[in-house]
Amino acid sequence: MVSGQHPNGGSLTRSLVGVVSSAVEELKALGHWPLAHAHLSNTAKLLLLGPAIETCRRVFLWVMDRFRLKYCISARFMQGDPAFDWLNLFMASERVCRSGYFTVSAKSSSRKWGVNESNTAASAIASANADYVPVYDTPQLFRWNKYWVEILITLATRMYTLNMSALTELVEEARIRYLEVSKSYVTVFSTDAGSYGHVWSNVKQKPRRPLDTVILEDGMAESIVKDAMEFLQMEDYYVEAGIPHRRGYLLHGPPGVGKTSTIYAMAGELGLEIYSLSLASSHIDDSFLQRAMASIPKRSIVLIEDIDCAFRPRDEHASASGFPGFPPMMTPSSGVTLSGLLNMLDGVGSEEGKLFFATTNHIDRLDPALLRPGRIDRKIQYKLSTQRQAAALFQRFFPASRFASLPPGPSALTLGQLGEQFAAGVPDHTFSTAQLQGYLLTCKMQPLHAAQGIGAWVEEELEAMREERERKDSGAGAEGILL
Repeated sequence: MVSGQHPNGGSLTRSLVGVVSSAVEELKALGHWPLAHAHLSNTAKLLLLGPAIETCRRVFLWVMDRFRLKYCISARFMQGDPAFDWLNLFMASERVCRSGYFTVSAKSSSRKWGVNESNTAASAIASANADYVPVYDTPQLFRWNKYWVEILITLATRMYTLNMSALTELVEEARIRYLEVSKSYVTVFSTDAGSYGHVWSNVKQKPRRPLDTVILEDGMAESIVKDAMEFLQMEDYYVEAGIPHRRGYLLHGPPGVGKTSTIYAMAGELGLEIYSLSLASSHIDDSFLQRAMASIPKRSIVLIEDIDCAFRPRDEHASASGFPGFPPMMTPSSGVTLSGLLNMLDGVGSEEGKLFFATTNHIDRLDPALLRPGRIDRKIQYKLSTQRQAAALFQRFFPASRFASLPPGPSALTLGQLGEQFAAGVPDHTFSTAQLQGYLLTCKMQPLHAAQGIGAWVEEELEAMREERERKDSGAGAEGILL
């Protein structure tokens, strides 16, 4: 007996043959054999057709795999990486992808690479209020620069050539188009707790802000931009000198004086993207911080706002516990430790080629280790507005191009004279630019009213500030009595 054969296999086969033979004889006797023969023949053909088709499919896939291996180059673009956005924009601008399925969402500052094929005025207005982002559920094949390019659903690219330079040219053209489209905007990346596989999942675009619209002390903004530009242009110098190619800035001062606005305006001036980190977020810890920094490309701005809110100084840790060396019995402000932040700035694994910006309203709360040169290279102090800044702010709100002629009054004044009158009513280093801007917004089309009403507004604000100080002092005194 052959191994693996059923002991009764021979008798079972003979029985089946006998049953089939008897069935055939009965069909012949009844005269139905021709019809049954046709059915059996068709069934046999169908049974053979399935394996034949599957065999052909596998042979075709085998041939295509060998063809692609010999005549194709492939590349995969990962979501969260800048190159992913380059290719997305390239597909949208080339209109190579045709899809009948769209994701529709209201217009916002969140970046979406949608399509716009409006042919009428009504549809153009409608598309201005919503984004129509195609969902690519099938591979897309198109011709580009004499090459056939196939975009798969997962944004993997396949080019039917072995010329590697063709792929680099495609990526470079996609990058250049991305920069052309983005040059009118400042792109801001931020992290998201719900993102998987990539860190910088939230992307927003804001219109560029001219540098001269940030009202600072004379030469202050220009000095920061010049310093950053020199840093970006001198990478070879840093390498030859053996100095890590990184630059850190700390902008400190009261709220509303233009710290964050300076960074946004500078990013637009230099054509840089901003990667904003909030250390107070619950999903950010030392490990996440290192991973986020490693995924930021060169020539970018890393921004941490209100860095003093992330953690307390080390001497405060000791005093809060009452016992030296023991941590205080308080919930930590952030999952990021001071040592983790310091390692990100200048540790062995720190990233180079980036501009690091931090802002704070209270520089005295920062640990001295964070302010050491090499981590923070420039500390730039922002102060409350001067009268010169107030006059410049007035001129920005009421430009001569918009207010060529003023309404007649008892004493006709020019815009320049109104600006001087407005500035004279603002005491130096008392109000922030944001406070003055809030006042001017209440009379944005009435320069005469803005200049004449500044005195009363200043008195009201000073009185409110005095009451706030008295309330705080009385609260602190009552707290001291209880202690």
